[in-house]
Amino acid sequence: MEIKIEIQDNTEEFKKEFGEKLKTALEAVGMQAEGNAKLEIENLPRRVDTGLLRNSVTHKVKNDENAVYIGSNTYYAVYVHEGTGKYATNGGTGDGWWVYVKGSTSSKISAHGKRYTEAQARRVVAFLKSKGLDAHMTQGMKPNRFLTNAMQNYRDEYKKIIENILKN
Repeated sequence: MEIKIEIQDNTEEFKKEFGEKLKTALEAVGMQAEGNAKLEIENLPRRVDTGLLRNSVTHKVKNDENAVYIGSNTYYAVYVHEGTGKYATNGGTGDGWWVYVKGSTSSKISAHGKRYTEAQARRVVAFLKSKGLDAHMTQGMKPNRFLTNAMQNYRDEYKKIIENILKN
């Protein structure tokens, strides 16, 4: 009786199938992370006015890096995420008050804006309100780390998504 043993190299097929599953897994994680980041924007401190920031959050899969990225292309996303003024995560910008008019937009937005003493800010706000504007004063905005939280708080969920897709 003759026994024949044949060895077949399926490395290329395995690599191809694994690569396709990995792409699927990364896309699934990206979609979930995008949704989680949008939910995190709703958390305290809540930062939803028009919904533009929440709607701008998206994800991108980089297959050549085996990675997925989430982010926003709005100019102010970094300010919401990192905070501003005395609340900024990078140490803040010191003392001072800013005045803003709710609902106004300006093409002359500066990185730091004009700072006032508290007494000056109160006078400016009173003047603007006397002109019918919805003026306010602030020392900054507390951060809402919606992207960081979306990645850190749901890490186990993403791991399970990847495991389930790679197993099947």
